[in-house]
Amino acid sequence: MLLKNKNNKGFIAILSLLIISTISMIIAMTILKDGVDNASLSLSSIYYENAKLNSTICLEDTLVRMKLEEQFSQNLNYALEQGQSCSSIIQWYTPQLITDGRWETLVDLEVSGTSGNFSRTFNYALKIKRVDVNHLDGSVEYVNNLEIISIEELSN
Repeated sequence: MLLKNKNNKGFIAILSLLIISTISMIIAMTILKDGVDNASLSLSSIYYENAKLNSTICLEDTLVRMKLEEQFSQNLNYALEQGQSCSSIIQWYTPQLITDGRWETLVDLEVSGTSGNFSRTFNYALKIKRVDVNHLDGSVEYVNNLEIISIEELSN
């Protein structure tokens, strides 16, 4: 009888060890999977925000060019780094003469940024007010003032 009791105690100890080890392994695998999922979400979040930053690069460059040129209408497309790019598309509407030497026009500007697998596109409605300055030597200089009327993020 004494011998049977010792075998039962050993069996119970081994069985308890196996159950505890299995539960511990399940918990460890769940924690590891959550960690991998969080790392993946963090990387996706970085790409998502980088896509917005990349679109801002093209927006700023386009706005500067529009301010400096009478009617800048070139579409831009930049490859920034590997897997990173931006582009802008400009659509000008017919300018309206407000007063002598003062013009006003509306412009649609669509800018896109890409990072990794993410692409974000924004549509800007702009009002351009141009003033022509006539100099005594007969030359004409113009000044463009830009006003952003609205910003809309377009769904992909």
